[in-house]
Amino acid sequence: MTKLSDAVTWKHYPIPADSAEGQIDLAVGEVGEGSPEALVTAGIHGDEGPWGAWAIHKMLESATLDELEGTLRIVPVANPLAMEADARCSPLDDLDLNRAFPGKSGGSHTERLADALTRHALGDAESVIDLHGGGSWCVNSFAFQFPGCEGLARAFQPPILVDATLRDSTLTGYARSRGARVTAVEMGGRCGNEEEWAARIARGLRRALGVAGVMASAPYELGLPEPVKVGPTQVLRPSRGGIFSPGLGAKAVGTVVAGGTVLGRMLDPVTMETVEVFEAPYPETAVLLLRPRLAVVEGGAMTYVVASPEEA
Repeated sequence: MTKLSDAVTWKHYPIPADSAEGQIDLAVGEVGEGSPEALVTAGIHGDEGPWGAWAIHKMLESATLDELEGTLRIVPVANPLAMEADARCSPLDDLDLNRAFPGKSGGSHTERLADALTRHALGDAESVIDLHGGGSWCVNSFAFQFPGCEGLARAFQPPILVDATLRDSTLTGYARSRGARVTAVEMGGRCGNEEEWAARIARGLRRALGVAGVMASAPYELGLPEPVKVGPTQVLRPSRGGIFSPGLGAKAVGTVVAGGTVLGRMLDPVTMETVEVFEAPYPETAVLLLRPRLAVVEGGAMTYVVASPEEA
């Protein structure tokens, strides 16, 4: 049987870059034909690590061409210069690609990138799956669900589900404004079990493409708990810089901890005295994102994302 990875056709679209490189290529893969159409992207933010692209690769390697029932387009690296710089945004214009859709053909680098993604990748896709995740400094455990698109998010069997904020300037928001079903997935990151996260995302992606009708349906995994639905999220940031000492390890992401649980501490880099303590702010606190390792952290940096579980 032919693997999907062997059947993908790649096209490269030039995007103006800096004076030294001249241009970079946006790679868009396509396999299959006809309707329905789905788009899978990763790397819109360059500091979110290789796990989205790796999950796409693992899915393409494990699925076969005879499972395909429509057209699938893939963009493993949506923001190449940002990925190269390990930065959220391209260093050329420092614009957030996920706030630039549908883009401008004559705009700055990021605006042209958004325009190319809109024209050459999004096209007439009826479903859009945008893979994000933790970067080299954190690990995430949730998926955003949009009204009428809950099945796509739930297909990933994420530990935590969050209602998405509707923004037409994001890839998913813009695609949804055009009638597509969408989800954005924030799972995985730098930790000891990062390969397990990548494999889990790949399996979820395969199920989501079944929900989208682009591939034959795939079974849900047994033994995984039901996702915890949470209310509005809260970002915890240090009021000053220093050395961050985690109180919770990577396996705590995606769990619910008791209020007052010490999540981590900020230490003075000279005396190593505790200068700030992060505590779980809700009676029951869902942990959506955490930093699992000792690190130097600047004041105001995202350190935890938490929320209160909704009542069943």
